[in-house]
Amino acid sequence: MTAVLCVGIAVYDEIFALPAFPTKPTKIFASNFASAAGGPAANAAITIARQGAEATLWARVGNDMQGDRIVADLERSRVNVSCVRRIDEARSGISAVGVTEDGERMLLVFADPNLDTDASWLPLDEVAGYDAVLADVRWPVASKAVIARARALGKPTVLDADLTSDFAALAGLVPLASHVVFSEPALVQVAGETGDVEARLQRIYDAGEHELVGVTMGELGASWIDAQGFQHEPAVSIRAVDTLAAGDVFHGAFALAVARGLAPRAAMRFANLVAAVKCTRWGGGATIPTAAEVEAFTAQTDSVSTTHTKDFA
Repeated sequence: MTAVLCVGIAVYDEIFALPAFPTKPTKIFASNFASAAGGPAANAAITIARQGAEATLWARVGNDMQGDRIVADLERSRVNVSCVRRIDEARSGISAVGVTEDGERMLLVFADPNLDTDASWLPLDEVAGYDAVLADVRWPVASKAVIARARALGKPTVLDADLTSDFAALAGLVPLASHVVFSEPALVQVAGETGDVEARLQRIYDAGEHELVGVTMGELGASWIDAQGFQHEPAVSIRAVDTLAAGDVFHGAFALAVARGLAPRAAMRFANLVAAVKCTRWGGGATIPTAAEVEAFTAQTDSVSTTHTKDFA
């Protein structure tokens, strides 16, 4: 069975269905509520596990109630959490998320600075047992160590290159991964605003030893550069209900496709499909689809064209 190691952050999302985002301080009555484990690496691991592969998460959470919930949700999705470390005297990350009827979301995020960044305890020798590694940018010390070990072993490495307040951490990780897939804002943060998407991707591709450098662009699909040049895969036509976690799901599905040896276009198409199914369901990471659900969706989808999804990043 294909096995993927995910490294990075795990948080707890509390999600509220809102009629609209407020324009001034007020009290809003939500029409629905859900809660679930979240965060880029955690949602990627859940995606991989629900697609029938072996998923392991290396992360840190607080030794608190939210940490209990995060671990329990991951275990329910059959993610290996044996290396999710509980940190005493630290609080788990948490997000309050508002989602409106058109699928847009707004997040209030707390990350405890007391959540230790040390990665020296990670069992790096175990990296050899995985077919691919996915890392996010929220725990850069660990991501750097794991990517370096995987590259030394000849394993494919996927970086979920999302926007971060720590630009140096993002910029330091990008050259290390064999496969880098940006969100649009993160691509601008790293490559600047000069030139179109192709030119920005080309600059990053040329600066490192990458197999692929890509970007997710919501309703415009995904574009990338590899040895064959500039490529584009259209998005999937859907009615978006909730885009929360869509980018995390995309990266998890893409990493699984890479681990399975799929060609770049097939990997991008698969990631688009899994993320699209997620966006048709309300509830954030709690509604990440299974392999059977993706297959059923694919069977009834006529084409992979322009999507109504607001953001896969």
